[in-house]
Amino acid sequence: MIVNTHRLFTRLLAKLRIGLVCDVGSMDGADALRFSKAAPHARVLAFEANPENLRLMQANPALSQRNIQLVPMAATDSDGEAEFFLVAADYARDDPRRGMSSLLRRADEWSPAATVRVRTTRLDRFLAEPLGGSGIALWIDAEGKAYETIEGATGIAHHVRVVHVEVETVPCIATGQKLYPQVKALLERLGFRQLATDMPPTHVQFNAVFTRIDLPADLRFQVGLQLMQARLRYVVGSLLARLSPTGAGRLGAVWRRLSRD
Repeated sequence: MIVNTHRLFTRLLAKLRIGLVCDVGSMDGADALRFSKAAPHARVLAFEANPENLRLMQANPALSQRNIQLVPMAATDSDGEAEFFLVAADYARDDPRRGMSSLLRRADEWSPAATVRVRTTRLDRFLAEPLGGSGIALWIDAEGKAYETIEGATGIAHHVRVVHVEVETVPCIATGQKLYPQVKALLERLGFRQLATDMPPTHVQFNAVFTRIDLPADLRFQVGLQLMQARLRYVVGSLLARLSPTGAGRLGAVWRRLSRD
């Protein structure tokens, strides 16, 4: 099923009684801010290994005002240190290349401009403290390292209620990276099922949302309800966009903007 996965994940935070959100690969903290507003009682951790992104996030008063905790580490499958490969980007602007640096060395036109050493952590060790009865949500945008991030959360998987993950179907970031079928199989082994994607799973790169299979009945009902609403928004928005480039087209654009909120 294809929906706006960003919106679906954000709406599920409150519905699934999430007490902790891990924004892995936060880049600028914009998503962390949205999650904090959607679930104001939840603790939000923003993991960012790129030192320049981190510096800008530390200077952003909006993040500190929302009590978002910045974590200067890369979440992966091991604790320690690793090389982090920096793609050249314009940090003075809203440049998407700011989010393309990775623990993987790119071999394409985005080959790294510099290399730094960063601290790494497994999420299940970083979050080793008792979590009580609240659920965890994982937002993973790890530039080709989604599988390793999830593997590093194995010890807390039973606390995780929803996962939003960016995946690839071909090794477009680095040779040898784990791809969508492997990520999906790992999550299924850990007790999750896929709800939806934001693109057909034949695309080179897309996002997918997973929830635990063993959620309580009331939470499963909320998941089904939110999924149905998300699909309806997507279908109506797509139909409006296909009508005419005039009034209906403009209405479709308004609908899509509202659906992203």
